[in-house]
Amino acid sequence: MPDPDLCARRPALAELTAMAASPMPDSPSLPPPAPAAQAAPDKRSFPMSVTSRILLMLVILAVGIAVVFALTLQGLRRTNQALQQLSSVEMEQLIASTRVMQQSEMIGSYARLVAITNDIGERRLNMVELTDRMGWLDKLLGEMTQTRLDGAIDPLMQSKRNALNANVQQLSQAIFQPAQHGLDDRAVFHLVAENQMLATDMSLLASRAAADLRRQLNERSVQLSRDVAAQQSNLNWLVAVLILCVAMAGIYMHASVSRRLVALRREVSNDEFGGIYAVPQQWGDEIDQLGRAIASYKKHLSDHARSAQNAVRAKNRFLAGASHDLRQPVQALNLFLETLRGSGLNSQQAVVLEHARAALSASREMLDTLMDYSRIEAGVLDPKFQPVAIAGFLRRLEKEFGPQADAKNLVFRVRDSEDWIYTDQSLLFMLLRNLVSNALRYTDHGGVLLGVRKRGLQRVIEVWDTGVGIDDEHHDLIFQKFRQVAEDQHMGTKGLGLGLAIVRELADILNVKVALSSIPGRGSVFRVSLMAEAVPAGGYGLVAGLWEQPDDGDYSSLHGLKVLVVDDEPLVRVGLASMLEQWHCQVMSAANVDQVRRLIGHMQESNSKPFDVVLTDLRLSATEDGSMVVMAVRDATAEHVPWQQMLPHYVILTGDTAPKRLQMANSLGATLMHKPIDPRQLHKLLARELQLRCDIEEFMETQPPADIDEVIDKE
Repeated sequence: MPDPDLCARRPALAELTAMAASPMPDSPSLPPPAPAAQAAPDKRSFPMSVTSRILLMLVILAVGIAVVFALTLQGLRRTNQALQQLSSVEMEQLIASTRVMQQSEMIGSYARLVAITNDIGERRLNMVELTDRMGWLDKLLGEMTQTRLDGAIDPLMQSKRNALNANVQQLSQAIFQPAQHGLDDRAVFHLVAENQMLATDMSLLASRAAADLRRQLNERSVQLSRDVAAQQSNLNWLVAVLILCVAMAGIYMHASVSRRLVALRREVSNDEFGGIYAVPQQWGDEIDQLGRAIASYKKHLSDHARSAQNAVRAKNRFLAGASHDLRQPVQALNLFLETLRGSGLNSQQAVVLEHARAALSASREMLDTLMDYSRIEAGVLDPKFQPVAIAGFLRRLEKEFGPQADAKNLVFRVRDSEDWIYTDQSLLFMLLRNLVSNALRYTDHGGVLLGVRKRGLQRVIEVWDTGVGIDDEHHDLIFQKFRQVAEDQHMGTKGLGLGLAIVRELADILNVKVALSSIPGRGSVFRVSLMAEAVPAGGYGLVAGLWEQPDDGDYSSLHGLKVLVVDDEPLVRVGLASMLEQWHCQVMSAANVDQVRRLIGHMQESNSKPFDVVLTDLRLSATEDGSMVVMAVRDATAEHVPWQQMLPHYVILTGDTAPKRLQMANSLGATLMHKPIDPRQLHKLLARELQLRCDIEEFMETQPPADIDEVIDKE
């Protein structure tokens, strides 16, 4: 049972490891980027901003639109003026023709009235009325003389007017001075008739002139309407062309600006820092300035990202090296203590030995935490899901952490459960182990409760504690690497700050949900929700032998098992060999690959029994590792092992946390054990190997040679 006084000596190792695992000082934050260097302007062009270029293009388009509208309006104005001039002239001619036609009709009418009034047959002459009518005739003739008609009608109309004027004068003379002119009534009647004919001709000519003018006016009106329509169509086309130009200019501006902005966005969203700025820098405007600033900032980020990566690599190398180097003396100490335990100590010596083992257990717990996290980061954890009884987890956790709770005077209770779940038992046990270990670490009074609740198809494993509790604002923080919210309470040396980070990583691998509820000063509860599984045939009885481990009593003899131990550390090699010899194994040891080859050569020369088990360290030297030992033994013994014997079982012992080395060891097909190794686990593995070999030898002695191929196939 661990002694609390000795457990208190753990802070030195925890502080060293936590300090090694902490990030580099310059990696958490980045200083502001240096201002981008101002690029020299291109002497061949005048740099303009995007806004200036857009405004300039809009001004040019506006001027073009104004010019087109001005020209169009000027054309329309000229057309309208021509129409007005034409209309005024033709309307004057039309009015004149109409007036002549009316005057001609009136002259004819007055001539008839004169004839009627001067009827020779009745001899009734009203001189006043005749004088008045003749006055109207003179007035009408005067107006007709002043009216000018257009074209060839005017001369003809003029001759008619002259003839009519002469006849009217003769008629006037005949009426008012008949004796002087010698005109009789017949002559007067003849003049009246001739005047009527002339008036009729003039009326017809005037009507013809009016009709021609109307036709010309209609034709010109139609032509002018067509001209106006053509001008309007041209205006529409010009407006359409201008709109198209504006659209094309807008598309060009949008394409040029948008393309560069899209390139900038792609450059900014690119995950790889340090790339060359790919946007064409030909305008010298704000976009180019922004691009240069982004390129400068990306270069700045690239430099710091490279520094951060180097720091992470250095940290990983340090962790890997420190883990391996720290595990080597712990491994040797563990082996020597185990050898000492079986050497017949008295009671006082046994108590001292138990205290030493408790201190060693505390150190090994921290190293195991680092190893677990390294395995997660290395990606070598491949979950194997299967139905698992919850009772197995609970019993093993109770057996492991019960003594630790007793050492702190805490109550550790486990509520048993007969339920089954579907999960990977090794990874889930690692998750629960970290939760229980964290609960015990931060609980100084009260206790820890481990139980299971049913929630429909789910089973919720709960870990309750009466520890310091966690504020709500720290619920996410505690699942981060190397973070402890209890640092303010001077409890930061109680662990590495990796336990709950491992819990989160394992929860993601197992696809389970981990929830936290806590009240500061009263305690916390962590809940792990998993899917329930139907109870297999045999039910709860299957759990009886599950997770059971050998007691701390004497180990059974492994007499007859030949083991090769390979390690470059003399203390570890001697300690492991001593413990194996205490288990009555036949042990041979080597420090490197060359010694292994020489040992195998001597064994082949003397026809000695080949190795049953090869225990080798993963990291032997700067140029050799455990995989080279495995390959050397395989190459040297494969052709010399008799058919009735099995090939050696390879076990790689590692304290390394480097992901590549763990992946390499995992790919060899060998059994991987982490330093410092648990003697009980190693003894269990060797005992199982010895029993298997004994069973095969016994089987081969009773089996006829004809069944050899079948046996090999089964094997």
